[in-house]
Amino acid sequence: MNFFNKVTKLTEYITIQFFYIMFITVIINIVLRYLFNINFIFLQELVMYMHAFIFLFGISLCLKEDTHVRIDIFSSKLEIGYRNLIDQIGLIIFIVPFCLFVIYESSSMIIRSWVMLESSSEPGGLPIVFILKTSIYIFSFLILLQAVNKIFNKR
Repeated sequence: MNFFNKVTKLTEYITIQFFYIMFITVIINIVLRYLFNINFIFLQELVMYMHAFIFLFGISLCLKEDTHVRIDIFSSKLEIGYRNLIDQIGLIIFIVPFCLFVIYESSSMIIRSWVMLESSSEPGGLPIVFILKTSIYIFSFLILLQAVNKIFNKR
């Protein structure tokens, strides 16, 4: 198993675990709120964090499996060779620069967040906003890895 497949398997496993955590947290939150009239801000924020992680990490899985959103009106009429060429050009011209741009532009925000160990502005919220912001880096690196894998490993 090569490096790209290992990263993909780990990403898939972590994303599934985040989904389970989010699902259980929502159920607990509903029970506490509507049966016991108890509300915890950190539970609401945990659901929000898990939701963000699922989407940010899941995007790279969609890219790997070619289940991402695309415009098939034109490409469905093209031969497979042309479709693959368009995919390669799209990866090189759009995806790779986008990932590099996100990494570059988010660096100062993420570093600042880590320096101050940024926490929630809500009383009783989670003290780990810096980890949520770091997921932007992870998102970019995962998509970049999948794009590089697709560029150099034509199927």
